[in-house]
Formats: sequence, structure tokens, C-alpha cells
Amino acid sequence: MIVRSVFAAAAFLIAALMGSCMFVIARYRIPEQFTVFSMIVSNYGLYLIPLGLAGAGLALLARFRAGRVMRWGGVLIALVCAAGVVAAGFPVVASWQDADRAGATLSVKDYLKGGSNNGKPDERRSVAYNTIDGKDLLLDVKLPPGTPEQPRAAVVWVHGGGFAEGDRGEGPKWHQWLNDRGYAVFAVDYRLSPPPRWNEAPADVKCAVGWVKQHAAAYLVDPERVMVIGGSAGGNLALMAAYAGEQVPPSCPVPDTSVKAVAAFYPAVDLAAMYSDPALVSKVDTLARDYTGGTPGQVPDRYAAASPITYVRQGLPPTLLIHGTRDHVVPYTQSVELVERLKAVGVQYQLQPIPYGEHAFDAGWGDWGTQISRHVLGEFMIKKFPAR
Repeated sequence: MIVRSVFAAAAFLIAALMGSCMFVIARYRIPEQFTVFSMIVSNYGLYLIPLGLAGAGLALLARFRAGRVMRWGGVLIALVCAAGVVAAGFPVVASWQDADRAGATLSVKDYLKGGSNNGKPDERRSVAYNTIDGKDLLLDVKLPPGTPEQPRAAVVWVHGGGFAEGDRGEGPKWHQWLNDRGYAVFAVDYRLSPPPRWNEAPADVKCAVGWVKQHAAAYLVDPERVMVIGGSAGGNLALMAAYAGEQVPPSCPVPDTSVKAVAAFYPAVDLAAMYSDPALVSKVDTLARDYTGGTPGQVPDRYAAASPITYVRQGLPPTLLIHGTRDHVVPYTQSVELVERLKAVGVQYQLQPIPYGEHAFDAGWGDWGTQISRHVLGEFMIKKFPAR
């Protein structure tokens, strides 16, 4: 009796999870409290298949020698779990189809052993690239091993966090991945909001780019081959650094802040368009107000100045955008809108959608979206920004 009750309770909980995940797979616009289930589908979707099968099995076992209510309840729970298994297969199939279109090879082994892509700053590698109001702005220098025969290409990596949190320790496996391909990585901090940093954060990133160029010889870096990459708020700032030109001066006296290419993961490119979007989590509005100092109606000029789409023009560097199609923090339509503008003015671009991908899908290093992203970013850099 006790064992049967435990089986039934476990099966019920699994069925509730599978039912919630079915709901977010079937719909894009979901209540905010269901966003966590969208993240589960995005980052751990493959695990739902064996979990659902286990739930169905437990439900059927709980029916053994049970009363009528338990028997019929067990059937219902098993059916929900089975339907969840079928639904969980849709994101898996879509990911493999997109990988095939991109020429990427997905690995179940990599998915299972990938682990987390979260990290912390490495104080042993930290260097101050600017000092403002007595506080150092730091970057971590991560170099490939050995001495290159020719100066290396460099990547300035910009962390996300809604302009209000996060640090240069974000994405350590991306940094190592770049090092393994011969790129020097400079992971940067910048001033966070509040107070409003709409003009200061992009200025800090441009300062960091200029600092890398000024100190290129010390790190065996080619100052003419610098790229900037970031995700979310970092994607916004990476695009700002690549696009804004003289309209956004750096926060330190550096003569050259130009870059050869830019890649942005799920970037916020039009802050005003995102504000009050009913499909997004409510925190987005708060972050936008903290960053700009008001609403789009109150400070429209700041929203425009802090949006990379404002600066689209001819002559911008090649741009790669990677964005989850189920992003409930920065909608996928943001990247679509940007590439339409880039196409209109003749800028080289590439947009890679991640099917069923939520915001920050690459926090899981083995996730299907991350595997696709590694291939796409690698091919983009070989063509547009080779390490040698």
C-alpha cells in the first residue's frame, strides 16, 4: 500500500511536469509562471523523454491491486506522461533538422556530458582596463597556450545580465572553446545599472576594445584583428561597440575602437520595441527603466541611443546573430528585425534560429542549441574572422 502510494505520487508529479511542458511546447505566448517550463524544454528537453516513460511506468505499477479510482487515475496519468513523451520529441526533431540545415553534427554524448557553462572571474588573469570614480573596470585575459608564430586574433567577450548584473566570468566554456581555436579572449566587465548606464556601458565596452588594441603587443595580439561577442545585454553592447562609431565615444582615451566582426546571442536590439511586450517576462520593463532612467515615453532619445538598430548603415562589420525562437526575455523578432535592416543596406549578416530555444540556452554546454551555435559560430569565424 505504501509503495503503491509512493509510485502514484511520483507519477502524478511527473505527469504535472510533462503536462506543463506540453503546454509550453504547443504555445509561444504563455503565462509568466510557465517560463521555467519553457527553460526546461529548451535546456533539458531530451531528459523529458525517459522521465515521461518512467512516469507512465510508475502510474501503471500503482494500478496493481488498487481500487477503481486509483486504476482509472493511473491510466490517466500514464496517458499524460505518454503524450508528454511525444510532445518532447518535437523540439528534439526540430533541433536535429536545423542542425542538418546548418551542417552541424549533434551528439547525444555531448548533450549528456556537457554540463553548466556558468563561471566566475579569474582574479589571476584580471587586469584593469579603465578606472572611473576611483573604481577599476576589469577584464580577464585568457590566452591560448604557447607562443604564436604570428600575432593572434582577439575576441572581446561581453557578459549579459540585463545591464544590471553578471560579470566577466560568464561563459567560461566559450572562452576555452575560443582559446582552443587560437583566439585570445578578453572577457570584460562594465558599469551596471542602476543608476542609468545607457550611455556609459557601451562606452566602457568600446574602451575595452581600444585598450586591447593599445596593449596588443604585450599579449601577442594583432590590433587589426579584433572581434566582439556577447549575449543578451552583452549582445546589445557588442553590437553597440561594433555599430555606434563616433556617436558613442569610449569612456577612456583610446584612438581606435573598430572591430572586424561581431557576434551576438539573443541580443536586445530595439529596447523601445521590447518594452511592455506582453509575451515577455515582466522583469524586462524594470531592467529597461533602470538602464535608461525612464519609460520609452519619458526618455525616447535614450531608448533609441541604446539600441543597436538605430546605428544600422552601410559599412558595418559582418554580423552573426544566434537567437532562440521561444525566447521570453528578448524576442526572436528582435534579431529578425535587425537582419532585415542589415540586408537593406548591404551589410553581411547571418541569423541562426535555435528551435524552441529560450533565453540563455547556451548556459547548458551540451544543449542542442549550444551544439548548433558552436558549429555556426566556428564556421562564421573561419570565413569572416580567422584565427590566423
